[in-house]
Amino acid sequence: MTSALHIQDWLEIIKGEYLCGFVKDGGSSVKFVVPSREDLGKLLGIRLTRMASDLGYIAVNVDAGETRVHMPQEIFFRIAERIDWRILARRVVLKLCEDLPYRTDGIDPAGDTSILEAISVTNDVEESQIALDLRRRLPSAVTRNQSMSRDFRLAMTHLCLTEMGGDGQNLEATPLLEWLTGRSRRVSNVRAYSIYNSIVRTNARHFLESLLYWVRFAGYSGTMILLDDTRVTLRRNPRDGMRFYSRSAVMDHYELLRELIDSTDRLPGLFMVVLATEDFLDPDERGKGFTIYRALLGRIAEEVRDRNRSNPMAALVRLTESTG
Repeated sequence: MTSALHIQDWLEIIKGEYLCGFVKDGGSSVKFVVPSREDLGKLLGIRLTRMASDLGYIAVNVDAGETRVHMPQEIFFRIAERIDWRILARRVVLKLCEDLPYRTDGIDPAGDTSILEAISVTNDVEESQIALDLRRRLPSAVTRNQSMSRDFRLAMTHLCLTEMGGDGQNLEATPLLEWLTGRSRRVSNVRAYSIYNSIVRTNARHFLESLLYWVRFAGYSGTMILLDDTRVTLRRNPRDGMRFYSRSAVMDHYELLRELIDSTDRLPGLFMVVLATEDFLDPDERGKGFTIYRALLGRIAEEVRDRNRSNPMAALVRLTESTG
């Protein structure tokens, strides 16, 4: 790699070229970042999360020390834990009302009151009439929406119905939320919703694709995922209670990252930043650097580059806070 970029310069590029442009318009990108110091990585996470949130993104942090990041379903579960599914459902209900059309200005998706009651008051229309109109609109907009996998869209349909019929507590949605977040792996708990599959390695990516679509459908700019990979490349287990990755697990993780890069055309509105350490760049074939997995190396290493200047748009960059 070449010389490091200043952290603020890189963030400005990311904001202008990606978060305010390409990704907001439905594109997706996966970036790999190697800060010059550990504390700089933490600073980057804070600034990036704040910037993405201010621009209307859902910002999620996934830490390899807490999550088995070589397993796609575990990454999905961790993201799902950090999503406010109730607000997403309420935002979609409001979106469908606007299409009918009903006025929804001034209604807070994060409020505790019944969403139908709020819409009824705003439009001076009976709740029963609004519910009837929504139930007619919901199947084509959500239940049969082919942009999401079958089980996911059924779950989202029932979350919307729960908000439409509930008192704001969303207690009926508990089995669905436990299934989405992996707190309960028993598919029998969600069979009442006509869902017959667990979320596992083989279908996790399809659930992630569906989630990313749902976030944008609900009116957000997209999803920003900060994947802290600093634990992945540790050669020795510090035995500190956090996760440690064997070489085979590291290879599985790199394969997962390669699959994400190759699937960006099916991951709408995703901006993912993989935060790594210098060990990630280790060229030693006996180590855990990304060069041990040739397919990933071919995706993110620059073949043509300036010896004295870093490319801020590159998939893999070094960051510093120094101005020198």
